Amino acid sequence: MVWHHSLSKTQCESLEAIQRRAIRITYPVTVGMSYIFALSYAQIPSLHSRREDTNKRFFRSISHPSSYILSLLPPQRDSTITSILRSAAIYPRPATRTKRFTSPVQYFLLNYQ
Repeated sequence: MVWHHSLSKTQCESLEAIQRRAIRITYPVTVGMSYIFALSYAQIPSLHSRREDTNKRFFRSISHPSSYILSLLPPQRDSTITSILRSAAIYPRPATRTKRFTSPVQYFLLNYQ
């Protein structure tokens, strides 16, 4: 699995270019179509959206009470506090100086609550 937050923009674009080429080889009618229309014709999502969906499912699985990784997450906020906040995130959002060196757990907390 390729974690989305650890890929550079260039790497993401390279992966999408490979998928774009594979679609054009598999479906010759898509030659000349934009990538979005080719994805629609092939009835498949973009690699970016598939990585996002996989990351969301993984975060839901580690935040499940029976998960052995749950101990890596910070303690959940009290529901009385989250009910009065603008952003009702269950976990407090970690503060990081840059996005480059965030751990996967920090990335999930920032993006998938």
